[in-house]
Amino acid sequence: TVQEVYKSTQVFDASEKIVVRAITQVLKDRGFGASKVEKTGEDESRLFTDFVPQGEWRTKIEATIKKLSRKEREVTLVVTTEQKESGPAGWKVKILIGKEQYEKIFNEIEMQIYREWAKGD
Repeated sequence: TVQEVYKSTQVFDASEKIVVRAITQVLKDRGFGASKVEKTGEDESRLFTDFVPQGEWRTKIEATIKKLSRKEREVTLVVTTEQKESGPAGWKVKILIGKEQYEKIFNEIEMQIYREWAKGD
């Protein structure tokens, strides 16, 4: 049985393009490499990274960006951390990050949104 993966949601007043660029940059700065982005619907995109291994652990991040209104985007982050184990699956999901860490990532995204605006289109 997979543990319930903790996730967190926040709303940003920015276009999808700006939000996607900001999240991509924050994840790159955090060592997750290049993110993949896919459209999942008319007003929704999904952005995700590959697993980044660190010793016995590996972590990946997924963000869903949903359009709420002309100006607002809802971003849901899911950070998945797995620990290597000897069982048949090889990996077991562990919930390591809580509300504070999610808030820290969202703050970084928010700051990056301002930087993206400063760069312009």
